[in-house]
Amino acid sequence: MQASRLVRALIATLSIVLVASALVGATWYSGKDTAFGAAPVVGVPTGELVNGVPVYRLPSITVTASRSKELARMANDEQR
Repeated sequence: MQASRLVRALIATLSIVLVASALVGATWYSGKDTAFGAAPVVGVPTGELVNGVPVYRLPSITVTASRSKELARMANDEQR
């Protein structure tokens, strides 16, 4: 009885480790340059140099915010 419980626990542990390593390996070798399928950041050179360093134009991003939360934070900052 005692040996069968130990064997079951060992098999369960090994199967969990095997599945976890397979998932990590599949994520790591997804054929993409970045993890989790995120798009790589690619800059386009503008041809300008600032202090001898090339300037790159990065893709635009969209930022959203809740105006009510921002107004509340500004009011809180003014009270301090």
